[in-house]
Amino acid sequence: MQQNAVRLGYFLAISLLLSALFYFFASNWPVLSRWEKIGVSTSVLVLFYLFSYVATLVLKRHTFLSNWLLVAGGLAFGISAALLGQIYNSHADSYMLFVVWLIPNLLFAIVSRYQPFYVISYVLAHLALCFFLQPSVIHVVRDGQWWFMVFWLIALGNFLLFWLTASERLKSRPLYYLSFLAFQLALFSSSFVEVYGGLPELLYLVIGGVLFFGFLKWMPNRILLIVTSTMLALFLLAQFFWFMFEHYSEGFFLIGLLAAVGIVWGAVAAMKWLKRQAASHDSRWVRFFQEAFTVLVTLVAATIGAVSLAGFLFLVIGDDDTVIYFLFFLSLIGLLVPVFSENKMNGTVRYTLMTMGCMIGVATSLYLDGYYWVVLLAGLCAAWTITGGIPTKLLTQFVFLFILYFKLGDWRNTHDLVLAIIFVSQMAMYLLPSLPNALRNSSLGYGLLSLLVLTESNQWGGAWNVAISLVYFVITTYLVYRTMHRKDRVSFAIALGFWFAFLLMKYYDLLWSLLHKSISLLLLSIVFFAISYWFDRSVKSEWEAAKPALFAQKRFAFLLIILLQLVLIGYQIVSSETILTQGRAIKLQLEPIDPRSLLQGDYVRLGYTISTLEQENISDMESKIQVVLRPQADGVYDYSGYYEQNGVWNRAYQMQPDDVMINGNVIGSSQVEYGIESYFVPEGTGLEVERSAKFAQVRVSKKGDAILESLSAQ
Repeated sequence: MQQNAVRLGYFLAISLLLSALFYFFASNWPVLSRWEKIGVSTSVLVLFYLFSYVATLVLKRHTFLSNWLLVAGGLAFGISAALLGQIYNSHADSYMLFVVWLIPNLLFAIVSRYQPFYVISYVLAHLALCFFLQPSVIHVVRDGQWWFMVFWLIALGNFLLFWLTASERLKSRPLYYLSFLAFQLALFSSSFVEVYGGLPELLYLVIGGVLFFGFLKWMPNRILLIVTSTMLALFLLAQFFWFMFEHYSEGFFLIGLLAAVGIVWGAVAAMKWLKRQAASHDSRWVRFFQEAFTVLVTLVAATIGAVSLAGFLFLVIGDDDTVIYFLFFLSLIGLLVPVFSENKMNGTVRYTLMTMGCMIGVATSLYLDGYYWVVLLAGLCAAWTITGGIPTKLLTQFVFLFILYFKLGDWRNTHDLVLAIIFVSQMAMYLLPSLPNALRNSSLGYGLLSLLVLTESNQWGGAWNVAISLVYFVITTYLVYRTMHRKDRVSFAIALGFWFAFLLMKYYDLLWSLLHKSISLLLLSIVFFAISYWFDRSVKSEWEAAKPALFAQKRFAFLLIILLQLVLIGYQIVSSETILTQGRAIKLQLEPIDPRSLLQGDYVRLGYTISTLEQENISDMESKIQVVLRPQADGVYDYSGYYEQNGVWNRAYQMQPDDVMINGNVIGSSQVEYGIESYFVPEGTGLEVERSAKFAQVRVSKKGDAILESLSAQ
């Protein structure tokens, strides 16, 4: 256990160090010149790999540390690549950034077969795909057929990966689940593309049904079966709401009520038939079916029933206030009757009625004035106390906290106080050893979530925010070690997940600067390294014999991959510097706005007068184009009326001495992007740049490649 604490300490220290570097470079500290930034990022990258190699020689009993430093080097390469994009003002969150980042990490994964590299490569590949499909800087319009094809290609690619991991041709448990989840999401998204009539919906239903029975009978798997059931339930609910908006009437809602009753009745009948057919009521696939089917039926039947009942009453009675009061008291009946009839009522019926009661109770209590919400809270407390079923307790706990936060928080705008109350009460429940593990874990999740939200509060100023953030960090760190020591895997995963969620959320917290947060994380990293090292030296037990570190096993291959990383960085630097020093300087008019990049910090998103080629209708979409720019009377370059695409000019062109040809990509019938649409600025200065900047100074090479050099007011 002491050895696990040492490993965890080093792991958290490396994570804090990477976060500190990430925050530091994203802050775009103006004190450093671009060459100093390049030198620092490259040095950090090399040091990670150097320390990884040295660890194989000096710390042979700690092969994990060498491996983790190697992974940190792979992540640091991405930070360095992002920094180059920031320095030379390439697209914010460009898909090419993630492609370049992916290449060496994928090579590391292939050579080492180390699971972290598999996961990193998988995530980077999908990030590259996401930003290719939906760029953050430019708006690309694509038709339904294109999206349907893309979703299916993503689904098929992930299904192939899922099959490879399921058959253990590729041994990776994380990719097994990640690929299945991505496959489900892509397939689910494809069903809502309005193309080919009802074919997308039909395909999804057929494939979803096959998967449902496949994971039930042929390849039993509880997690995949419940995921499939949940996605099918969401699909059916989405279709219900679509039909509701299309056919809003008493008849539709009456049919919806009958459908909800029919779904529950069919589920009960299916369960009875299943038990008669099964050789043993305790067989694994029977339990899987019951769990998955209960999730599916409860989600679908309860939602359809609650919406249909409310819609029918509103249309028939007409008096909204009367209907809302009636529905509120009806929700109490739906909540409490199943609890008191727990031993006499079928489980599917009970959960459906309770879920309906909770849904209607939440909707009506949020709308009604007065203290009706207190009555609902009392009913939820009674249901939680009386019932012995864990699912019922989890449901009532969630609804109770939801109502408490919104209704009590609205009273004199005391949301922060309510969050503090939720945190204290839920952590107290977590510490009760008499509670079942499922309830303790849910309480841990709610408690940490409330405190995490509280760290984003700006009600009491920056000092309060920093103090709460420090308290959160200390508590989550303590819980990570505590749950690890007790070998509570679920609680450990929850605590560790919230520990990392804090690092991510603080990136977007504007109450204190990225630079200050970077320094704080760096100091914490040093503290974690020091404590872990001291604890490591004080551990008396012998470490288990471990395999040689990855760097020791694949030294030559890793050196080639590291060299490739340095070559990629060097190529980007040389090509960009060549344009800056030898390119032709031109001035363009622009229109800026101010967002924040995922990796590269604050930037100004730019739109140029040359981004729209007036009176042009370019037929070949999403292709390369060379646009001829010509200086106007005020010295600002603008579209000359000529462009070349696929070697063909739009009209006869005679080159003028001052003409400049700039490369671009067609993103619409008359829209072009040039790769100079992002201008990165030090943190907090974007609004000032937005107000003052009117023109852009751009360097264009002889080949037409452009780099944004600076912005100016005139």
